[in-house]
Amino acid sequence: MKEIVLIFTTFSLLTPYVTKIITAHETSHTGLKQFPPPEDIRIVGGNEAVPNTFPYQVALTRTNDESYLFCGGSLITRRYVLTAAHCLNDGLVSLVVILGAHNILQNESTQQRIRTSTFKIHELYTNETVENDLGMIYLPIPANLNRYVKLIALPLRADASNSFVGSEAIASGWGSNTGSAADASAVLLYITVPIIANDVCNITYGPYVTDSIICSGGAGNKGICYGDSGGPLVVNGKLVGVTSFLGYNGCEGGEPSGFSRVTSFLDWISANSDAVIS
Repeated sequence: MKEIVLIFTTFSLLTPYVTKIITAHETSHTGLKQFPPPEDIRIVGGNEAVPNTFPYQVALTRTNDESYLFCGGSLITRRYVLTAAHCLNDGLVSLVVILGAHNILQNESTQQRIRTSTFKIHELYTNETVENDLGMIYLPIPANLNRYVKLIALPLRADASNSFVGSEAIASGWGSNTGSAADASAVLLYITVPIIANDVCNITYGPYVTDSIICSGGAGNKGICYGDSGGPLVVNGKLVGVTSFLGYNGCEGGEPSGFSRVTSFLDWISANSDAVIS
């Protein structure tokens, strides 16, 4: 039997695969206030980013505690942030979107912090599957674009037939590399990983790897971790994936990482934002 562990420790038993998967976001009763030194915690197998190297990267925090990072996202227009549906689930009412950040525990001069209560979860997303794990956040104050805050390019419609298999991709976020959601990184981390074929990813995750999923390889114990959910997977400057799930063996289990495939959702993104997709 396969046990799927979802964001808020909701369990579901399915067959016939024996591997477990877990969304790359985990709640904690104590929050994410206690960060270990940045050199001790990282997106698994990755490195600390040079500040503002990824100016499209967004951090999502609680409105009542802006040190409580719970997910990432990508700035796709001045008014909209693309993230994972499971980041916006479980009765979330409002959040703070942080742009231009490197160290989210500091009030950096490069940062823009925008509060919002307007967001949308993909209509077909459910807690029982990892399909359609996409959400859109509206910014009531448009992002001020500069050298620290920039948009990420979306794929073209012509890219819909591109599997990106074999491409080197960059994943980034403030997530943990331990089994605890309380061990998020204070500074932005990144990793370079290969895109693998869905039939290879299917060996680990079975029927949960549909055409709307894109996977990165976990060789060398490289991959996403708790807190990276909703963040970007980028190939040649284009956003190709939104961080969704990892293997239940943990961040260092060497299993593939799973992302929502952006090219599968171009119509939805266009309909739910002001993004113009060519």
